[in-house]
Amino acid sequence: MPVRLRGYRFEPLVLMLVALAALPPISLTGPQDRTRYELTRHLVLQHTLVLEPGLFDRAVFAGRTYSDKAPGMSFAAVPAFELERALGVAKAPVDWEAKGDPSLWLIRVLTCGVLFLASVFIVGRLGERLVAGTGAATAAIFGVATLAGPLAATLFEHDAAGAFAIAGFAFAWLGRRPWALLLAGLCAGTAVLFQYATALIALALLVYSIWRHRRLALWFLAGAVPPALALGAYDWAAFGSPFHLSYRYVANVYTERQHHGFFGIGAPTLGGLKDVLVGTRGILYFSPVLVAAAVGLWLLWRRGTRAEALLCAVVVVLFLLLDAGYFLVYGGGAPGPRFFAPALPFLALGLPCVFRRWPRPTLVLAFASAALTTIDALSWGVRPPDDTSWFASRNEIAKTIWAWVVPDRNVGAVFVLACALAAVSVGAVAVVRR
Repeated sequence: MPVRLRGYRFEPLVLMLVALAALPPISLTGPQDRTRYELTRHLVLQHTLVLEPGLFDRAVFAGRTYSDKAPGMSFAAVPAFELERALGVAKAPVDWEAKGDPSLWLIRVLTCGVLFLASVFIVGRLGERLVAGTGAATAAIFGVATLAGPLAATLFEHDAAGAFAIAGFAFAWLGRRPWALLLAGLCAGTAVLFQYATALIALALLVYSIWRHRRLALWFLAGAVPPALALGAYDWAAFGSPFHLSYRYVANVYTERQHHGFFGIGAPTLGGLKDVLVGTRGILYFSPVLVAAAVGLWLLWRRGTRAEALLCAVVVVLFLLLDAGYFLVYGGGAPGPRFFAPALPFLALGLPCVFRRWPRPTLVLAFASAALTTIDALSWGVRPPDDTSWFASRNEIAKTIWAWVVPDRNVGAVFVLACALAAVSVGAVAVVRR
């Protein structure tokens, strides 16, 4: 029988507070939204993959324009777009409010936001399984004190890819039956539909499944077949071959650099590593608690859960090096090194062990990270990428959904921050009681 992932005390409250902290910000509209959303809109309204040629982020093949992104997010947004059509609130990008559009926000939340909450749910339960009493804190910190939070209410695909990847790990780790390995492969393969780089995680999970389950790992491979076929079919329909990814045909100002190395990824550099970790939007700049999480993976190894600790560490290192080798570390306008985000659920699994060893210092880092991450979430979309002056003016605070209740942006921002700190506080109570 499979080992069940049991819930933890305060779980519904933690999930609610994380949602209230991560989902309300309404970031500005941009080219990243348009290329993904336009594919969704054309699929529904015109039943075609071909888009208008005026997009900034685009791929051009045989004289026709396509999205240059992995197709997963655009396909996942179809139900949300159909819902908005039924409600009469669906819009074309030309009709969006540039300073934060509620229709686009709803699409973001019903796609990436829902999958983000699923990953928070899984991370919390895995944390509780590793060390009883730490599930609430692990879920809260992952949700409001790491880059996953600011990415939740966007159309960036990284949280979604991370959700499927960590689900694949949960099935591969805890499953004892063929159906569990089948679901592990299905989740891992689906992650690749959202972000191509998660093929590295899928490969790591395959190796792990072979080590842990021997011949049952064939079920993992079987589960990965449908997503692989789906991606191949999309690439064949758009680019003439099941083996030609959209990045091969990028046609924008970054085309030349995108074609260097492996789709713009070269050897990691010290400068790139510095930017990913402690640059103006580095992961440790806003989330110093991740240092404790990294130490926690080492503690997990020492206590004997070695294969799982090694898998998590390998995923973290691979994505760290991948992002450090990319020519655009932050991927343009973003709250941080977004290409690293699918590794965050795996890094968060180091938190339970470090809570057991050093609970109070870790909680101090957690509260600081929650505050800094919330500031990032409320400001990244309305300030230049190299600007770190968070409170220079009111215009540097993003609009939130609370703007329709209380027009003052500052009030909405305070409420978001309060929910983030409350989520960590609930986790802290559980850790202290433990």
